[in-house]
Amino acid sequence: MKNAFLLTALLAAATPAAAKDLLVTVAKPGNLYVYDAAERALVKDCPMGTEMSPGVIQMSPDGKTAYVLVNRWQDVIGIDIETCEKVFYAAQSTDKITRRSIASLAVAADGSEIYTVRNPTRKLVDRYEVMEPEFAVYAADGGLEAEPVRTYPAPRRSTVMQTGQDGTVYIGGHEIYGMDPASGTLKVAIPNASWDRPLHSPPDVLAFWPIGTQNAEFMLMYTAAVFSDETQTELADFVWGFSSVDLETGDTTVQDFASLEVLMFSGVRDPNAENLLYGVYTQLSKHDVDTRELIKRVDLPHTYYVINISTDGKEIYVAGTNDDIGVYDAETLERIGEMLVPSGGDMGTATLQVVQVD
Repeated sequence: MKNAFLLTALLAAATPAAAKDLLVTVAKPGNLYVYDAAERALVKDCPMGTEMSPGVIQMSPDGKTAYVLVNRWQDVIGIDIETCEKVFYAAQSTDKITRRSIASLAVAADGSEIYTVRNPTRKLVDRYEVMEPEFAVYAADGGLEAEPVRTYPAPRRSTVMQTGQDGTVYIGGHEIYGMDPASGTLKVAIPNASWDRPLHSPPDVLAFWPIGTQNAEFMLMYTAAVFSDETQTELADFVWGFSSVDLETGDTTVQDFASLEVLMFSGVRDPNAENLLYGVYTQLSKHDVDTRELIKRVDLPHTYYVINISTDGKEIYVAGTNDDIGVYDAETLERIGEMLVPSGGDMGTATLQVVQVD
């Protein structure tokens, strides 16, 4: 019997711990929160020591550091989510020049660099001088007074960003661009405002939440008018669609998937079934993008700005706006749990990231 107990203990010790999902977000007054998704439990409450908005979050590739755009679009802070230690800080503004990054934050595929697009404005005695935007590259080991190691000209109206496995930084803006952070070379990865779709109006895109890393995708949803012919005189439909970059291969997709029946602020696809897309705002919607079928839609207790999905595709998480993270069954869209912000402060427009750890 003792040998049996010993064998069991040895096998348990030799078996790797099961991977689990952590949820990472920020909320007022200025804290970063980490939750165990399966346990519905808060595991870390990290004071950031700074104003939390807009709360755009990108995770390091190893899942250990959360980089957050804070201080009203101006600064980037890096927090070790295990220790709550501040490991990175880039104050982008100076006394004479204010630099704001409008949701533009990304991390290199190997974790060595941090990227922002900064919009500078010089404060003169009698006026503000709007300067040219710049793509800024920081070393991740730059410490608490990080300065850019390189800067390049950047397109105006740049917002959310994501990094491909080959190092290309994709930028949502007037077009969806691809930036080489080593050389500053810029290309159009997906035409957006200039797309060549004669039956479609220019797309309307809300690009703010950098989600979709579970299925290695940079996806922006759009709405557009569709006309019956190229004269664009007779309206046929208003549609939802998405523009997507596969972050592993660089392949791109532009695809309509539904009529515009409700608003959706953000959307994410199932990492194990890419035909399934979930969108959120005042309702939670589940779509089959291949068949253009609305599978199900449920009303929510209040508006949620940001959505994310578990790494196994079984649970949907909705957050932002208030102080609760709602948990929904991905199959049935039944609400099966929630997690509350302990301060009672709202998350506003903060990102909700899902990171898998051992």
